Amino acid sequence: MKPLTLNEHANADALAEAMAAALAAAIREGVARRGSAWLALAGGSTPFAAYRQLAAMDLPWQDVNLMATDERWVPVSHAKRNEAALREAFAKANGLQLHPLVPDRADGPPNTEAALHSLALLGGRPFDAVLLGMGGDAHIASLFPGVTPQDGLDPASRSAAIAVTPDPLPPEAPYARVSLCVSRLIAARTLLLMLVGTTKRDVLHAARERSPSDAPVNAVLAAAPDLAIHWSP
Repeated sequence: MKPLTLNEHANADALAEAMAAALAAAIREGVARRGSAWLALAGGSTPFAAYRQLAAMDLPWQDVNLMATDERWVPVSHAKRNEAALREAFAKANGLQLHPLVPDRADGPPNTEAALHSLALLGGRPFDAVLLGMGGDAHIASLFPGVTPQDGLDPASRSAAIAVTPDPLPPEAPYARVSLCVSRLIAARTLLLMLVGTTKRDVLHAARERSPSDAPVNAVLAAAPDLAIHWSP
């Protein structure tokens, strides 16, 4: 097993700056070569400093499309909706199109109808960039250990999105979710994993000894040789 290569940054500010620069480069390349750029971005607290830096850059935002890598099954006005946090972070990015993974009302049991509608707008092309985070239980997006159906973790799956109900529900956001699948995430032209702290670094290294069902991040580590892992203390 090859050792993991971590791109190490001096602190969280330097990490955010590097992530913003990488996403900006993916946007410029996507617009220049394909006429538009598509990004899928993680929620959680870690990446939002990078998003705010990115949103302040002079980029062709009218040609940029964005969706979350995963979304809580809550109404569009709910404070825990990733879409709302992304919209706030990218408030300065005039013209940016933000596409939902979950319907505005989010009634009934979770389903992937809204996510598949948004993904269909890509026309089968891969994302220009995907930025992932990782939880302390080694989950990525909303692909949680022990409860994610195999279609969500299989790098060869034809499924693009999946509904997941974490068990136990995370206390900070106790909701069912809709998540992009590993197969869709790893197809990105630029695939980034962003981590902060020694605990997350240790979880990442330990995940390589576990199955993807127990440590979902390992589904990406094993199947995405071009994954760029960025870490700061």
